[in-house]
Amino acid sequence: MTLAVAHLRSGGLIATYQCLSRCPHCLYRGGPGRSPDYIDQGTAAQAFTRALELGATSMHVGGGEPLVDPLGLAGVLAAAAETGISIEYVETSGAWYDDADEARELLTELRTMGLASILLSVSPMHNGFIPLRKTLGVWTAARAAGIAVFPWQEHFLDDLRAFDPDVPHAFGEYLERFGAGYPADILRRTWVHLGGRAFDLFAPVLGRRPVEEILAEASGDCLPELTDTSHFHMDLYGDYVPGLCSGLAFRLTDLGGPLDPERYPILTTLAETGIQGFYDYATGLEDYAARPEGYSNKCELCQDIRRHLSERGWFESTELAPPEFYAAL
Repeated sequence: MTLAVAHLRSGGLIATYQCLSRCPHCLYRGGPGRSPDYIDQGTAAQAFTRALELGATSMHVGGGEPLVDPLGLAGVLAAAAETGISIEYVETSGAWYDDADEARELLTELRTMGLASILLSVSPMHNGFIPLRKTLGVWTAARAAGIAVFPWQEHFLDDLRAFDPDVPHAFGEYLERFGAGYPADILRRTWVHLGGRAFDLFAPVLGRRPVEEILAEASGDCLPELTDTSHFHMDLYGDYVPGLCSGLAFRLTDLGGPLDPERYPILTTLAETGIQGFYDYATGLEDYAARPEGYSNKCELCQDIRRHLSERGWFESTELAPPEFYAAL
């Protein structure tokens, strides 16, 4: 089976992996300890151009926290105008908010540069680092600046309002108030992609099973997941993230055609023989040993194998990217 991503549907640009928060469900393991690197205008233009060539007419901008560097975000908006791609929204957690007037002025200026809508994160996971006061402050400032607000997810507001809005509240406080089943309630109420830190947050709900059970039920290949472009991501380093598999990447320049197996052995193995083939390789040649506590699903097993390979110096393959993702595991 040949791994190739020849058509793009809907996706986003990761402007930075740095974030003012360290949310426990973050797919890309963003946080204050990540590099402050921010995408430059030229790289953003290259990403947008490639997306347009392969069928995507619009993209969103995410992170990390895109508003951690407003000047950098202005460059991204300029790149979008230059290439002709539409920006659906810019994601923000609101952690940067401090003063109502300053926030309104900043967002007003960004609106003149093409920012028309923001996706504002609203969740108990974010509230562990961001007081509700800041979230609502960004919401008000955006509307005053003429920017549409897409709250993700607004239904959590009632939960957040059960606590003091002026200070953050660790996730443990939600467990104390709403009970041990609260993580399961979250998964019923909203979509969370299980990857990155989310495995640790939701493992008590999902449970972990022995590696033998995970392998026995896994499909024979991962090609459908790796080629899914219903919510693709490109990043600031010129990489494409296949199938929301955070920590895996191939170069944007390799989009559109079949990937070279010699350059991308991990991706090729997963596409052709799935997690079973990847596990067999890692245990046979790289001394990988499965964790005794098991895994929530095949994706958590895959992430753990990749962590092991990163520790053995596999970054030369360029597939395990960015390296900081694994340093944070």
